[in-house]
Amino acid sequence: MAQTAYEAPLELMNFALRQAAESTGAIEIDGYAEVLADIAPPVLESAARFAGEVLSPLNSVGDRSPSRCEAHGVVATPGFAAAYNRFWRDGWVSLGLPEELGGQGLPALIAAAATEMWGGANLAFAMCPELAAGVVAVLRGVGSAQLINEYGPLLTSGEWTASMCLTEPQAGSDLSTLRTRAEPEGDAWRLFGRKIYISWGDHDLSENIVHFVLARTPDAPPGLKGISLFLVPKKVRSTDGTLQNNDIQAVSVEHKMGIKASPTCVMALGEHDGARGWLLGRLHEGLGCMFMIMNHMRLGVGLHSLGLAERALQLARSHARERLQGRDAMGAQRTIIEHADVRRMLLMMKSLTHAARCLTYTTAATLDLVERTPDGEARAAASRRVDLLTPVVKAWCSDVGMEVASLGVQVHGGMGYVDDAEISQVFRDARIGAIFEGTNYIQAQDLLGRKVLRDRGQALGELLTEMEQVAGLLPGDSADALAALRSGLLGGCAGMRAAVERLIDAIAPGAGTRATAAGTGVAASTQAAADADLVGATAHHFLQWLGVLAGAWQLALSTLRPNPPRTVIDCSVFYSTHVLPRIHTHEAAVAAGAKPVTAARIDDL
Repeated sequence: MAQTAYEAPLELMNFALRQAAESTGAIEIDGYAEVLADIAPPVLESAARFAGEVLSPLNSVGDRSPSRCEAHGVVATPGFAAAYNRFWRDGWVSLGLPEELGGQGLPALIAAAATEMWGGANLAFAMCPELAAGVVAVLRGVGSAQLINEYGPLLTSGEWTASMCLTEPQAGSDLSTLRTRAEPEGDAWRLFGRKIYISWGDHDLSENIVHFVLARTPDAPPGLKGISLFLVPKKVRSTDGTLQNNDIQAVSVEHKMGIKASPTCVMALGEHDGARGWLLGRLHEGLGCMFMIMNHMRLGVGLHSLGLAERALQLARSHARERLQGRDAMGAQRTIIEHADVRRMLLMMKSLTHAARCLTYTTAATLDLVERTPDGEARAAASRRVDLLTPVVKAWCSDVGMEVASLGVQVHGGMGYVDDAEISQVFRDARIGAIFEGTNYIQAQDLLGRKVLRDRGQALGELLTEMEQVAGLLPGDSADALAALRSGLLGGCAGMRAAVERLIDAIAPGAGTRATAAGTGVAASTQAAADADLVGATAHHFLQWLGVLAGAWQLALSTLRPNPPRTVIDCSVFYSTHVLPRIHTHEAAVAAGAKPVTAARIDDL
């Protein structure tokens, strides 16, 4: 089967960039409009060439020749080291990073569009540099001046890479059970333990890898409150300035169903004298510091999943235009794109992809408001919006990536199920999005338990009001093709408002901000178990409900823009009748509460 290179959909990407900047108000930030008009187009054109000409050809190579662990360390897929050397030297790592550390300081919105391309062209490669923005933010926020000066510029440029070391064999997502320990030694620490599932934990792409490691000190209290964050480099500088190996190394890499070129490492710390590390932030407050990285990575998962959805669409569309199957009334063979069901699948793929693109870009533009606006009130509102949308972007968009990739396989038919078909790899690669950086169930719990119930629906109410205002601008005439988008969006918002009121009343009736006191979401005391069951049983459907509504909101914004491309109108009409009605299923499941889940005996499952 002939393979084609990834091609960035620049017209639709620039359309979504402008929509995000204007709808969020980021366009009003001093100098933002000029950067978007003058700098973004050539930057994205150059990124598109790099993605298509350098990264895309290596994608299938990585699937066939995964990274491997040898005695001296992990060896990356052939071609990856040379590609990464070009990547960081061309300035792609530093695109949105701070100028004071050598970065280019471009808006997060532009960096987000580039991130979509990296994920679409070669997800396994894209995962390596994605950590840079998060770890640099942690360094700037809680690192000492010495650590910032020594590591900040090298991480910003991408000359050195980073990894995030959280999970341990016994812990999984429950970080309260971490056992890696850190023992003080002068102005530094010695770390001992083992970490698993560490993406790009070791490789030969860069001279040094800076690990951000969660560990416990000897006096640490139990649970999450006893975790501290440490910077532990693969190599440390000796007194003569040369880099020497630290006591941290990969002992194996996982053999995975997808992203095979990305080394998922088991890391051993302190097999000898202990790995030297330095404390970041205050003792026992490491989890909060690590979440600065995690939240950035969750946006990255959404963007990478979007890139995979776009790639799946490209592959399916190309195949559908070439594959002959069946005959017309005159007896001539037809391409399968002429079949109504194939057109349905392609429209589903395209409408979901456009909705996800606009939503992720909107979140990135809102992040620019948080970081750049001088207006304190606007910054606070934007911060609430980013907090609310981040779990939706991570979970809903990664689910979109899986759904679109699965449809791509279906369009290919049997040809999509063989290893030679790139769509097969896209499908397998997309599956990780719902799992890592906090599973989608964790995102759903975070959304409902913390982001909605904890503030009694304030941030969600602000979002729903904005959605309703946008819906009100759509045609109200039932004969109009967009009327279903208007009515569905308005009805979905009204239903969600009512559902949130019921959930608040069920969990914290008349308790004001009782749920905030626990600081972890739903309240404690005698209602804790019942609260957890209610949130746990309904959170998935609540997040999916909001995701579908958010997609409709973004498509409504697209149709209201001056001279939208015809394909945008087609997607909006299709979404309103084939995707937006999903809200009724999710609404019914949320209304049913915990009983349909908890009534089933565990032994009968």
